[in-house]
Amino acid sequence: MPLARPRDGVRPIEAGDRRPRSALARAVAHEAVGAVLALVLAVVALRHVLATARVTLLWYDGDSVLLPLVARSIALGQPFEWAMSPALFFFPELPVYLATAAVTTTPQQALALNGVLVLLAVYALVRAAANELMPSAARPARVAVSVIAVVLLTMLVLTESSATATSLELASLLLTTTYYYGAVLAMLGTAVLVLRAVRTGRASVPVLVTLGLVAALSTASNPLYVPWSAAPVVVTLALLALARRVPWRPAVWVAATLTLGAVVGYLLRIPLRPFVSLDPSTYVHPEQAGATAAFFASLTDDRAASAAGDAGLLLMLLGVLLSAGGTVWAWRARTSRTVLVATALPLVTIVAVSVGVVVAGSETPRYLEPVVAMPLLAVVAVCELTRTAVRRTRVHRPVRGLRTALAVAAAAVLVLGVAVTPGTVRTVAVARYAPVTCLDRWVDAQRSDGRDPVGVGQFWTVRPLAAYAEQDVRLLQVRDSFDTYPWLVDLGAYRDARPDYVVIGSGDVWTTPVEDSLGRPATITHCTGYDVYDYAGTRGAEVLRQRVVGSAEQILRDRGF
Repeated sequence: MPLARPRDGVRPIEAGDRRPRSALARAVAHEAVGAVLALVLAVVALRHVLATARVTLLWYDGDSVLLPLVARSIALGQPFEWAMSPALFFFPELPVYLATAAVTTTPQQALALNGVLVLLAVYALVRAAANELMPSAARPARVAVSVIAVVLLTMLVLTESSATATSLELASLLLTTTYYYGAVLAMLGTAVLVLRAVRTGRASVPVLVTLGLVAALSTASNPLYVPWSAAPVVVTLALLALARRVPWRPAVWVAATLTLGAVVGYLLRIPLRPFVSLDPSTYVHPEQAGATAAFFASLTDDRAASAAGDAGLLLMLLGVLLSAGGTVWAWRARTSRTVLVATALPLVTIVAVSVGVVVAGSETPRYLEPVVAMPLLAVVAVCELTRTAVRRTRVHRPVRGLRTALAVAAAAVLVLGVAVTPGTVRTVAVARYAPVTCLDRWVDAQRSDGRDPVGVGQFWTVRPLAAYAEQDVRLLQVRDSFDTYPWLVDLGAYRDARPDYVVIGSGDVWTTPVEDSLGRPATITHCTGYDVYDYAGTRGAEVLRQRVVGSAEQILRDRGF
């Protein structure tokens, strides 16, 4: 029987036409669910930080306010003559923060949004790793496994609540802008690119170019990329290639590209040298290795002093065990070489970083951040090992109960997000740094009298005040000798400055009392947490100008600005 002739301009609908559209719609829906769940988990993590003393580290710590100070300096049109640490935060931290500051109205809002974006980036990279590790799995399975990995990270954040960065509370540091989240993301991104090269059995030009750019830019911005990422990747691929578990060709190309990228990154740091306050080598003290081991043992004891701390240590241990156990399992099962790399690389990274910190004699816990970040890849790899192992057994059945359990868990996470998001948004929107109000009022009063006051103070006191004060408040950080302290500060702000008042924090330590150095102030204003010593019109103002500006000019000359 002949088919009916279609009307002019109307093509008959064939069965195959709907499949691509429906498949695309399902794919978008699955990815959207995963992204929403990751966003909810990020908000939950942020909410916990805001509700605990950890909020100080996020918003008001002397280190944490670096990028708000950079944005403020740029807005004021000051010369970009910054004295940074060995980490320059130029890639990706500064561009990302400037973008968040452009769409928010306060530093608190920008920092909070930045933290959420970082956790979403972690999910995106883990999701990309799942594509490489689980190519034969259905999309919902890859999304689910990626979310599970981020759940582990979020649970770790929920165990952390202190106000200090000198602890083994490492996961929540990812929410801050100055505790090396850029190096962590570069580390995960590098791992994804390595997995792509290993899975395909060849290092394509796009992969190598991207890998080289990541290595060069990350090393130039933060040399930690080399011991955190580049070196462990090279060692892992070399060991597995020697064992004939990965092909030599992609391993050599990847290792060569990472090495070249790191070298280029170090070369890029040469013209950036004026911005670097200390050479990274000054952090290496092998003779203190024994004291460093004792220091971290003490930190572990402190962390284990509470139920939340015990839970955090157990979660960290779980990540290590997944990396080690997954490596043994993948080796013995002779499964996908990609899965083997995804378990071995976290294990090598954890060992290298842990041993390296102790051998270097560095009592800086944040250098151990890879211990909580890299096991996320092992989570995905072990889930793939489990999936493929179950599929090969006779007991395998399409498990509808597992899907139901995952759906219920996802619904619970979404309900939790609905519960915490409004309060979190409200907290971020109304957040203000209360101590700065007193200084704002004092400066406004001086300006109404025709003065243009410039203050000085010590690092931990003046930095949050400088970050959150009104735009016309100028504060310069100094040592207790009133010499310029060139650490995470714009030296251009010191040019031609005429400081005439001192902010003295309640926790400041002055080797020589301020009044012994500068004489009696004209007035003293008491504020919450600090006092304002006004030296306008006194001999102390001239002493301040000579010491502060004079030392700053010498530093600027030495740096070549």
